[in-house]
Amino acid sequence: ANLITLTGGDVGVMDIMERLNDDRDEALNLCVEILWNCLEHSANTLANSNPASSRTELITKRRKGNTMYCLSDRVGVLCQTFRELLSRGFRNKDKETRNEVLILASLIARNARSHKFFLSSNFVKIMSIYATVAEVGTDPDGDGEEVSHVDPHNFATVSPADLELKRILWGLLSELSKADPDILSIVVESPLIETLLMYLDTDLDGDGIPDDAMYTEPEVDEEDVVDADGDGVDDKLQEPAAIGASGAQSIIARVPRTQLRVLQSQALMVLLNLAPRAPEKFTQLGGPIVVLRFLDWCDDNPLNRELIQGALMLLISVVGLPGLQEELAQMDAIRIMLQRFNDHGSPESLRADAVRIIARLCKGHEGNQELLRKNVGIMPLVKELEEYCKHRRVICGKPKLSATGKQQQHDEPDGDEDSGGSMGGSAKETVSPLIVAVVDCMWSSCVGNKRSEARLLQCEGQDALLDLLEICPKLMRNQIVGLLADLMLNSKCVPYLTAWRSDRSMVSAVSLLMRLWEEEEKRLKKERVDGVITNLWKPLGAHVADVPSPDRPTDYFNEFGLTGVDADGDGIDDGLQTTGDRAETMRMGTLVAFKKLEKALLAGAKRGGGNLETKLKKMMAGEDMRAKISALIECIGWDAAKENLSAAERLTLTMVQNHRVFVRAEEWMAVRDSLMADSVKPILADSLLIGSHLEEAFNLATSVASEQQSLYKEKMQSIVDEESNFFGSILLQRDQEIHQLQIKKKASMPKSLAKRKAEKEAKAAMLAKSTIREGDMTPKPPPVSMTVMDDEEKKE
Repeated sequence: ANLITLTGGDVGVMDIMERLNDDRDEALNLCVEILWNCLEHSANTLANSNPASSRTELITKRRKGNTMYCLSDRVGVLCQTFRELLSRGFRNKDKETRNEVLILASLIARNARSHKFFLSSNFVKIMSIYATVAEVGTDPDGDGEEVSHVDPHNFATVSPADLELKRILWGLLSELSKADPDILSIVVESPLIETLLMYLDTDLDGDGIPDDAMYTEPEVDEEDVVDADGDGVDDKLQEPAAIGASGAQSIIARVPRTQLRVLQSQALMVLLNLAPRAPEKFTQLGGPIVVLRFLDWCDDNPLNRELIQGALMLLISVVGLPGLQEELAQMDAIRIMLQRFNDHGSPESLRADAVRIIARLCKGHEGNQELLRKNVGIMPLVKELEEYCKHRRVICGKPKLSATGKQQQHDEPDGDEDSGGSMGGSAKETVSPLIVAVVDCMWSSCVGNKRSEARLLQCEGQDALLDLLEICPKLMRNQIVGLLADLMLNSKCVPYLTAWRSDRSMVSAVSLLMRLWEEEEKRLKKERVDGVITNLWKPLGAHVADVPSPDRPTDYFNEFGLTGVDADGDGIDDGLQTTGDRAETMRMGTLVAFKKLEKALLAGAKRGGGNLETKLKKMMAGEDMRAKISALIECIGWDAAKENLSAAERLTLTMVQNHRVFVRAEEWMAVRDSLMADSVKPILADSLLIGSHLEEAFNLATSVASEQQSLYKEKMQSIVDEESNFFGSILLQRDQEIHQLQIKKKASMPKSLAKRKAEKEAKAAMLAKSTIREGDMTPKPPPVSMTVMDDEEKKE
């Protein structure tokens, strides 16, 4: 195949096809088979071969040796062959050849160069006609000239070949419209979207009663099958349907039930591509309502799950269109989606799509939020989080151990490995799309609505969110903290937050948030040395140990003067860089190889289509969760937050409490740096204003650092006290064990004669002092009851 393409044999085969006058010539089938092999070989080569090492190899690979490129300008030949086969090919073999010609066109369409030839040869319009004319009865022009000379037996039957024709035409038009806007406009103007929606109708026979969703096919005896022409297809299936008929006479009603499911699945996939690109046309035709009715009509049969999944994905893509929230709510969309979500036997992806639709329906719409409450929709969301938390493993508050058994401090990794870190979850752990969707649904349906928030508290939803925050993967923490911060705007939610205690570790919500802050600093590479800030100009930035800070703000500000010195050769004036910045630059310079590897991995993820984890990681890369934690603690109150906190946690709380001021200081620092980078000297008033803000932030950072140093000493002293108490308890336990051993040893030793005599004398003295004599201590038999004596006397 490669040799045929390099020598121009593929173009020669196409020329032979163009010169064939008889579409039943065996040479046509041979030409189609040759071209199909060449096109498939080129597609596989481009997908699996290594990158080209030179420009010549690249041209050979992408052009000279690429059959799709070489035949891109010969689309007109395929169009001509297709029309001839349609007009004269009524045999099943002719229809198979016709479909193979369309497959050749689909392979050539993968090359973008061919799209303009699909338009110039009028191939797109012809495909749009035959993809829809059997159902709607008209072509895009409405004149019927294209189909007037074609026998309906050749395309308007329900035989397998004609049904396959529809699937190929739908898929090819969908791919072309995705790549070319001009083709998209032609496809949208055609009745294709209307035709696809007709296949999703729940009353195909038009009797006013929904059809059976089981897709049961009546049994047909072999004696009833008539195959007069001997082509292996029942003659009843080859009878044409009335063009454009409706009800039981339509071609859709005559499609076999098993084949109808395949066509409906194909229709949903094509609509998933066209609806977001033509939302007005899709809404005008009532597409969302048709899809919602179809979704409600599908039963819980496992064979229908693919249809349900496609319908849910289609609704997700269009539910955000203006006006659809109200319209879908009137069609009972909330109830339908809750029904799909509560079906625990369905796949997790299907339930996740259902709850995403609920979230988009309720976002900013109080009416739909009320419908969710009336349908008891908040409780299942909370139960889903509780069930997820039951099966999670967490070791909260326990630092990781190294190979020697010592605690890792500043040299431990970023917490990517889930081997018992201080918090549950891992950055590499797979995120559950269902749980992410449930949290998003809570955010959209409850936050901002007082009644929904009260219902969430009543269902213990806030406690479930805190439990989830303790054990969730790291990629979900930002989402959960943001939701909790918005909930705290309601003052009634604050007591529930302060009263919460972990079922696993008994930590409070504030202690949990302090640990989240520390791990966020670690993730952002902005850890404080021993918990104390050393970079006083950028307290929220990177900190380096043993870096002397300037004594006065003017030393750092330098009256906006540029030094003109670039000692490190990084192309930036040294006056614009702090010592911490230079250290960060040096550290990042050693990671060039790792950055190249990261880019390669990202490129591979893009080729693989990406997933939820990749999207979340991209979103998390630029997000700083510390602002949300600060806002959350501020709603509790700084004095109330300090209660029952250890010295280490109060040390972190100082950063949380001053986060807003530090952020504002960094903004003023950015203004100053941008002016210096542009060599702009501000006027005196602006210079004094910027300097005053920076001096204020510097003084605050100095006082915070002093407080942190005292808290660090208290922390270290508490550690020493804990160790001494621990060793004291060990020594006390040792002394108790020794004392018990001594008692046992004494009890097991034989008694001497003197000791026995002493014990006997002591016993005699004790009895002498008592009122009971030694002889009286012998036990006497109990008296015989009178009843027993009477019975014995009677016997005598």
